[in-house]
Amino acid sequence: MTEFDGGSRMHPRVLEVGAETAAILSEAHRKIGVLPGGDHYRRYDLVRNVMAGITSVDAFYVGLFQGATRIRLPYCYDGDKYDLPETHTFAPNGPTAWVFREQRTYRYRMDGGKVVRAGLSFGDPRKLSADVVTVPLFRLPEARREIFGVVSMHSYQAGVYGDEEVAAFEWLAEVLARALNRDWEDDRIVSLLPGAEGAGAVVPLTAENVVDYVVERLDRLRGQLAETGEKLTAGELGTAAAAGALDELGHECGSFQADLTEMLLRVDDEPTRRFRALTDREQAVAVLLADGRSNPEIADRLTISAETVKSHLAKIREKYAMTERSQLADDISRHLGRMSDK
Repeated sequence: MTEFDGGSRMHPRVLEVGAETAAILSEAHRKIGVLPGGDHYRRYDLVRNVMAGITSVDAFYVGLFQGATRIRLPYCYDGDKYDLPETHTFAPNGPTAWVFREQRTYRYRMDGGKVVRAGLSFGDPRKLSADVVTVPLFRLPEARREIFGVVSMHSYQAGVYGDEEVAAFEWLAEVLARALNRDWEDDRIVSLLPGAEGAGAVVPLTAENVVDYVVERLDRLRGQLAETGEKLTAGELGTAAAAGALDELGHECGSFQADLTEMLLRVDDEPTRRFRALTDREQAVAVLLADGRSNPEIADRLTISAETVKSHLAKIREKYAMTERSQLADDISRHLGRMSDK
């Protein structure tokens, strides 16, 4: 586990948990490490199940931030029921906003659940959380950590989560965050390979890419369902094997929903990330480009030469991995439109 000294420097400390809990966490670390890269659903599932083996977990969710006011929930459980992924603007005084603002763990016992009651409900609205722990997820670059999400566990019984349970959950959250960071870092490293668009080009994730992914994934699920049905019809599966096959299909459906939720998060966030990768001057050019200005108009507005405008546009095209002026303008406009809504 890692502590921060109020800034970016990290200081490891020994986890204060009993031997039994330590053994459970060690096994969880091993299992997370051998899961295929990109299989986030199984990682979320593993964290929930591990904590359920240590303490009472009646509800559980993983949330990924979209800007400073919205959150996507790719993984959400109430009891043994998997809830549909959702996206919403989080309550300004709820636990998600509290963790986003304070960048540290929220515990129900801190305020007797006042923050929890100010948040939005999920799962069965007839059930009230009597103990809650919500832990931040961080990207951990060399210079400074950056919060990108939360993981939260709830109990319908009061006083369940003591210091050991919280320490275990924070440790698991850090293991999960590091696994997710590795996936994103792998994507970044692969993007540095020279390709058709040049070294360092990143093919943007677009709505069209998402549609292609959905079609391919649904076709794969349909194939699995057809294969399972044929085996059941032929009597090739016993009761236990049939239950296992159906459970695997259920997992694939949940994984598909979680993956799609995260892809849509990227579709929404990538225009902003691309825009922020530009220099101040390139951003000024980009804004005028999105406004429909021609190169001479941009040059006149910014008091620079036409050749300088061309140079900036070449850099923008390279960073965006886009060649068409209309495509650039549309992507930049999506970022500017989101900024104007805030």
